[in-house]
Amino acid sequence: MDFLKKHFTRILFVFTIFILIILIGLSSIGRAQGIDLGFFGSAVAGFQKITFNTGQTLTNSFYSVRDIVRMREENNMLTDKVYELQEQVRVLENVVNKSEALEKEYEMKKNLDYEYVVGQVIALDDSNWFSRLTIDKGENDGLKKNDIVISAVKSNEGVVQIGLVGVVTETSADWSKVITMLDENCKISFRDIDNDESGILQGGIDGVITGYFFNSKAEAKAGDSLLTSGMGEIFMPDIYIGDVKEIVATTDASSQKIVVEPSVEFTKLNRVFVLKVAK
Repeated sequence: MDFLKKHFTRILFVFTIFILIILIGLSSIGRAQGIDLGFFGSAVAGFQKITFNTGQTLTNSFYSVRDIVRMREENNMLTDKVYELQEQVRVLENVVNKSEALEKEYEMKKNLDYEYVVGQVIALDDSNWFSRLTIDKGENDGLKKNDIVISAVKSNEGVVQIGLVGVVTETSADWSKVITMLDENCKISFRDIDNDESGILQGGIDGVITGYFFNSKAEAKAGDSLLTSGMGEIFMPDIYIGDVKEIVATTDASSQKIVVEPSVEFTKLNRVFVLKVAK
């Protein structure tokens, strides 16, 4: 009795399966010999129908799950491929952008008669005007205070020129600090190549470069190109500063104020050339 109580469920299950197998066999024999099994035949047929439908449902579910798994795997593969293609696009865009910059630098270096060091911008000041920056070259590379910092620029006519960035103000063994011509402490003597008049330029706290001509009657116009004149003790002559952007009327009849568009795009500046020139 203890055995029956302990294994009653299993015994019942096996017995039920046994009866069903017999019924299915009888039903098959009856159909084969044309015998009507009555109630047992109907019961077995109903059971077979339920079993068949359940099997079909399970089969369809299995294939649906398999399709979902396959589609998910394909989606993951496509997603990875998209990421891979996006990375390739970024690499190619970077190569194209660097190629253009390197091409300008190459053209500039062909006409550069001074010894120089190529530096990478590694830090900017905390203002929005790019008036001060730090480069990764210093005294170990032969740099010193008042060395001139330049960059390769292309004019509207497509001519590559030496564009003025600024001047070194402080050096350490492995880095140097630079003030750009946007800084209010940077003053530059210039020459207007369109009228051959000279003057002084200075950056501002708002990052705008303004200046005036020594000759109050000098006639300038927007678009005039400005170069360093060589006056003073820092900047050598004929470095491209930028173009006159605007002529501003002043109440002082002895001067004419100009606003200058610098030749260098400071927002895109990442490599510079430092000229090692004995002054």
